Amino acid sequence: MSLAIDALLLERVDGVRLLGPLSLRVAPGERLGLVGESGSGKSLLVQTLFGVLPPGVRQAGGTVSAFDTPLDHPGREFDRIRGARMAWVPQDPRQALNPLLTLAQHVALLPGVHRGETPRATLGRMAPLLERLGLPTDAGFLRRFPHQLSGGQRQRLCLAMALSCDPGLLVLDEPTTALDPLAQKTFLDLVLELQRERGLAFLWITHDLALASLACERLLVIYGGEAVEAGPAVHLLSAPRHPYTARLLTAARRQPSVEAGFLPAPQDRPAGCPFQPRCPDRQGSCVDWSPWQGTPDHGLRCDRPLQPAE
Repeated sequence: MSLAIDALLLERVDGVRLLGPLSLRVAPGERLGLVGESGSGKSLLVQTLFGVLPPGVRQAGGTVSAFDTPLDHPGREFDRIRGARMAWVPQDPRQALNPLLTLAQHVALLPGVHRGETPRATLGRMAPLLERLGLPTDAGFLRRFPHQLSGGQRQRLCLAMALSCDPGLLVLDEPTTALDPLAQKTFLDLVLELQRERGLAFLWITHDLALASLACERLLVIYGGEAVEAGPAVHLLSAPRHPYTARLLTAARRQPSVEAGFLPAPQDRPAGCPFQPRCPDRQGSCVDWSPWQGTPDHGLRCDRPLQPAE
């Protein structure tokens, strides 16, 4: 299994729950989308995977493993996998890239650490991929710094870096948010082509249900740090069962929302279903957290699920 997360629980040091318990699987060659609005806990999951949880946040339960190697305690095995077999494309390349390093130095960075490869060897090996990603390989362009690249070029540089050690799992954290629609489509098409050719597993993290359905075969929807619905992308896009999934789909289609409001702060989340304050179908039973209905890969957690259209 490329990635296995079982009952992951993240808390603040004062005991306030931030994420979970959350479980998911990503098999080799599979594309899973993790969908939820800002504050749902998506970025915390990524930070857990790469061992960079912010101060004051701890893993309070559950297990995380990649390629059958536990990632719960950073160490030699963790470092061997992170960046080499499991790579990350961030949301904001301006924060991820070092302004003092050239494009060439960025591309050569991870292979130098994980493979002991020389920059010359890395650039020679990576030249076809860089050109495919629309990044020229002439000496003048390779000497450019991140601020001298366009936003789309910076994001494609991050993708090139992520692929530089031929990983088996790619984690993409809102990778198209800062791109215009045409650049978004170009980036998505490139990622999907490379995923199929290389047999990559990937975890696509986004707030956009429609985009996730284009990128992924399966979707896992979370709200307030909790999984609320999971299933094949085509099913969740055509017939969502959880009211929150339906709201995300409505937002993606730029139609009026079923009910306005904001995701509450972790310490203010209500008992029971966290979506109930914003749900048009809420009932008294929603104060009790419903059990998961269905299988881990295709199910939901709701007492009053939406019914498929006849």
